[in-house]
Amino acid sequence: MSEVTIQCKVIAVHPAFDQLGNEYVCVEFAVETKPVSFTAMPTSAPPEAQAFMPILSQIPKMFQQGKVYSNRLVLYFTPEEWERLIRKYAYGEEYEIKVDKNGVIQVTPI
Repeated sequence: MSEVTIQCKVIAVHPAFDQLGNEYVCVEFAVETKPVSFTAMPTSAPPEAQAFMPILSQIPKMFQQGKVYSNRLVLYFTPEEWERLIRKYAYGEEYEIKVDKNGVIQVTPI
């Protein structure tokens, strides 16, 4: 296996709690993906309805769609660990995540 590199951004920094009530600071790294939109029509639909299908399938593409993100890495820090970080992660920052052949993960600001 060779090195894997992922370009992503911080989409959330928020408190999180486990099932025992322990508090963590959650940092979510994600990549932007295109939203999936599709229109399905049963094969038994009348020919008149099937004629409109190409037009109907274009309607979602006409409207601006919001950004959709897919999580790639989520880190959980205890409050003490978070306070010890010299450079804290912030919403919207972009990072490069590298995973080498030994499984070592490196998160570097871009």
